[in-house]
Amino acid sequence: MSAVALKASDSFELQIQRIYELLTDSGAEVTWNDHIPDPDNPKQPRQIDVTIKRNGALTLVECRQHRSRQNVKWVEELIGRRVSLGPQSVIAVSSSGFTKGAVNKAKKHGIILRDLQQLTEQEVASWGQRVGITLFFYQYSDLRAVFVFTRESILKLDAEAMKSELKWHPCVQSLFNAAARKLDELNLLVNKRFGQKIEFALRLEFPGLHLGGEPVVEAHFSGSARLVALDVAAPVVYGYGEPKQDSAQREIKVQKFASLGRTSIAHDGARIWAFFDWSQVEVPPFWQFRFFNVEGEQELDYDAVEFYGFDEKLKVKGKGLAVSLRAISDGRVAHSTPVLA
Repeated sequence: MSAVALKASDSFELQIQRIYELLTDSGAEVTWNDHIPDPDNPKQPRQIDVTIKRNGALTLVECRQHRSRQNVKWVEELIGRRVSLGPQSVIAVSSSGFTKGAVNKAKKHGIILRDLQQLTEQEVASWGQRVGITLFFYQYSDLRAVFVFTRESILKLDAEAMKSELKWHPCVQSLFNAAARKLDELNLLVNKRFGQKIEFALRLEFPGLHLGGEPVVEAHFSGSARLVALDVAAPVVYGYGEPKQDSAQREIKVQKFASLGRTSIAHDGARIWAFFDWSQVEVPPFWQFRFFNVEGEQELDYDAVEFYGFDEKLKVKGKGLAVSLRAISDGRVAHSTPVLA
C-alpha cells in the first residue's frame, strides 16, 4: 500500500474490512471503498464503504467513526439504501456505539449493528491472547562513503553542488541497503550476536549512476553496525461485536498500537490479520528498520499481513556520514576530496 496519508475514516473502514476478511470464508470477496451500480440508474455507481460478495449474495457494510453515538437518522438512511440497492443484508458499524432509539429501529427493520468496545485490563488478562511487537534496526556508526570518478570527470565537479545533491540522492539509500543485505547474511539474532558491533566494507558499482552530471565509476562504503531492538508499548484491545454484548465475549478482538500510528492486529482465535503502519514511526538518525517480531502466548496463524508507509525507513540526517570523492587514473587514486564530514 502506498504511503499517501489516510484519513481517520478511511483507516477505520480498512480496519473493518480486515475484520470481515477474518470472519468470512475463503470464497467471499471483501472489498473496501467499492462501487456498485444503482438498479434504478445503472450508469450511476454507488459508493459503499465495504462490500461482501459470496455466491451471488451482496452484503453492504457502512462505517461511521464519530465521537458521539449514532442515532436513528443514520439507521433510517441505511434502511433506504437497502431498499434502493437490494442487498441481502446491511451492516452498520460505529466506532462509538448507537443510541437506544437506533438499536430499536435497526432491530425492527433488519439492519445489523456492530461496534468496537474497549476491553479492561482484567478482560485482556482473561483473554490471554494479546501479542507484543518488537522492531529490529541496524544502528550504523563510523560511516564513510567514497565515490570514484575518472580524473577527467572529477575536475568538472562542483564540491558544494555535490554536497547538496547527496542530501537527497537515492544512491545514498542504496548504499545502506547493500550494507543491510550483507549484514543479513550473518543472521545476527540467530547467531547470538545481537548488540555486537560489526564492521563492514563494501565495493559497489552503480551502472548509469551520475553525480554532479558525471558518471560514477564505483563506490566504497564502510562503517560499523549493531542490531538493536525497540519494543512497542502495550496496545489497547477492543472487542468487535453487537452493541451491549459483553466485550470479553466478542468474537473478534482488535489490538491497536498507538505508538505505531494506525498499526493494528485483528484476532479471530489464533488467526490474525496484521496491519503495520510505519509512516509515523520515529527512526533515530542512521537507524535502518530491518524486520519485526510478533510474539504471543500461543502459536499464531497469519491470515494476512499488510504494510503501509514502509518506504524510507532510514533517517540519514545530520553528522555521522563522511563522504569524499576520488579520482582514478590508470587504476591509481589521483587525489581525494571530502564533501561531507
